[in-house]
Amino acid sequence: MILQKNMLKLAVIAFCLACVVAVSAPRMMAQDSMSGMSGMAAPNPEAMQKLEQMSAALKLSPAQKKEVAPILMQEAPKLKEIKGNTSLGPMQKAMQMRQIADDTDTKLKPILSPSQYQTWQGMRTQERQQMMQKMENK
Repeated sequence: MILQKNMLKLAVIAFCLACVVAVSAPRMMAQDSMSGMSGMAAPNPEAMQKLEQMSAALKLSPAQKKEVAPILMQEAPKLKEIKGNTSLGPMQKAMQMRQIADDTDTKLKPILSPSQYQTWQGMRTQERQQMMQKMENK
């Protein structure tokens, strides 16, 4: 009788533990895909925003999103550094930012489908036009 009670308690505990794992696993996986990006430090807010915009516009699969995230995380601080560099003129900044964007696009091309990449190129064109407008307004 005591053995049966202990077995029942053990089964209930195992069931509860399985429920906790099942409930927390999706959350942990989501955090891992967003914050555990290839051993990188804290997620960059600009990169995360760009990732969400890309994901929505291009309908990225979870696997694509996981591959794209570290690429954008590498791009963001480079762009921020150029934007904040007061020793560069507007044209120099634009040229350097264009080079970084081209490097990023080269990394993204094998991850995206041809139609996704075409859409991405359209998004890049819009970004460049907006940047040019900002430069003209200054």
